[in-house]
Amino acid sequence: MQLDRRWHSLLAYESDSSIRFRMCATEDMLPTASNLQRWGQGDGMCPLGCKAKGSLRHILTTCQIGESPQCRITWRHDSVLFAVFRAVLRVVNRFKNSQAECKLGRKPAANSRISFKSESNQTFVAVRAPVVVDVLATALDWKFQFDIHAPDYNQEKSRMFPSEILEASQMPDGVIWPCSTKVFIWIELTVPWEENMTLRNAEKKAKYNQLRIDCEAKGWKVRSLYLEVGCRGHVGDSFHYMCKMLGFMKAERKELQFCLEKTAHHCSHAIFVHRYQKQWEQKPLLDVSKWYSVKS
Repeated sequence: MQLDRRWHSLLAYESDSSIRFRMCATEDMLPTASNLQRWGQGDGMCPLGCKAKGSLRHILTTCQIGESPQCRITWRHDSVLFAVFRAVLRVVNRFKNSQAECKLGRKPAANSRISFKSESNQTFVAVRAPVVVDVLATALDWKFQFDIHAPDYNQEKSRMFPSEILEASQMPDGVIWPCSTKVFIWIELTVPWEENMTLRNAEKKAKYNQLRIDCEAKGWKVRSLYLEVGCRGHVGDSFHYMCKMLGFMKAERKELQFCLEKTAHHCSHAIFVHRYQKQWEQKPLLDVSKWYSVKS
């Protein structure tokens, strides 16, 4: 599987240990328990005692040892989701500012027709193609409910599904809806092993299919987005579909992709470094946007 390694950003911004982890993780050449056994050392079992083969895939995606109150894999998932939440919030604010400027008359309305002249000097009038309205531009009163602990943004974990939409037991990772229009958007994030992206996408769609049907039966227009960001920092094709659906500009898409790759990469690096540490202390969500400048 071809992975986007982003060598330029790695060489420009990363430390030697981070570059080494990214290269070796891509080729699965890190000193995991399973690799050490292959090289003639150890029994190959997970060092945390979960009675499974200690492969890199197991360490980064499936190792479960009953950690509380925060699981290391959940910490990485929520950190990536936090980057998605902040990016979507910025896009909503951009649409709000744009519509406010239009109301003040700062932007002229586009002509609905366009004229052409042929070689014989005949004039033809054609109707312009309709302007594609991004889903986040259809309202100004969007509400956000993401399953992350971010008090500064009024977001908390384990909230119930919005009762004004539907009484449901399932809750996607992030939901966005306005009061003025019955448009409901949800974002379901998965941070899997890269080779399992297609499988995880199909599983999530099947899991929330009934919820989609129930919401549509209540008169809501559902936009379901399923996002996969690989645990080694590869962003799946679903990312580009999400950005197109929500109306991300090219610079916004580039910045979000950069943040998602770095967040998943650094969180997985921390998980690997602590592979022998059974006690996982609760950590704040990782915000790599404070470390890098995408424009530089």
